[in-house]
Amino acid sequence: MSSELLEVARPALEAWQRGDVEALADLLDPEVELTWWEPGEWDCHGRAEVLTLLRERAAEGAGTAEIELIDAGPDAIVSAWSEAFTEGPVAGLRPATLITFRDGKAISMRQFRSREEAFEAAG
Repeated sequence: MSSELLEVARPALEAWQRGDVEALADLLDPEVELTWWEPGEWDCHGRAEVLTLLRERAAEGAGTAEIELIDAGPDAIVSAWSEAFTEGPVAGLRPATLITFRDGKAISMRQFRSREEAFEAAG
């Protein structure tokens, strides 16, 4: 099923990279959770909170880096940055997000410091 997930997720994630956060709305389950690798203020619970955060991040220029979407199992994909951050608190890291799906909707978006950590979490 994950090749289907890749095809469903790719247009929404590419639209977000162009600044169209609303394109993600249909991909997200109403109870989706977005969590960072360390618990904190970026953790979001529910579609509305996730979209609000992503709008804020898009306004700051986030989401413009090239990403890779990689099969991570029957109900999961990993969205990984192609290049490492060059500045800021995550300089040197190539973050990745493990996106878990149920019934074609993203229910969890868990961020990691690297694709290796994301794949380890995916099992």
